[in-house]
Amino acid sequence: MQPQESLREISGLRLRFQMNNRLRLESLAALSKVFREYGEPISDQLLASLVLALPDELHSYGGVMAKDCQPEPGAPGPGPTGVPGPGSGA
Repeated sequence: MQPQESLREISGLRLRFQMNNRLRLESLAALSKVFREYGEPISDQLLASLVLALPDELHSYGGVMAKDCQPEPGAPGPGPTGVPGPGSGA
């Protein structure tokens, strides 16, 4: 798929999410259910702020990619809830 074609598709999908409230609500409900089933806490505010984007869009707007957040060797990892533990400097 061409980059311009991908950008057009994601832009159209974002517009449909904005215009179709039921589509947005159903999608957020499904995402919430998935996070709940896997024991991953997510706040209503965070869930409501999720935005559909392509990786290139995130990177070009200063977003942080997962590969850019590799922990230093020997650094403590996140706790069981995905939140760094005390004394981890976060």
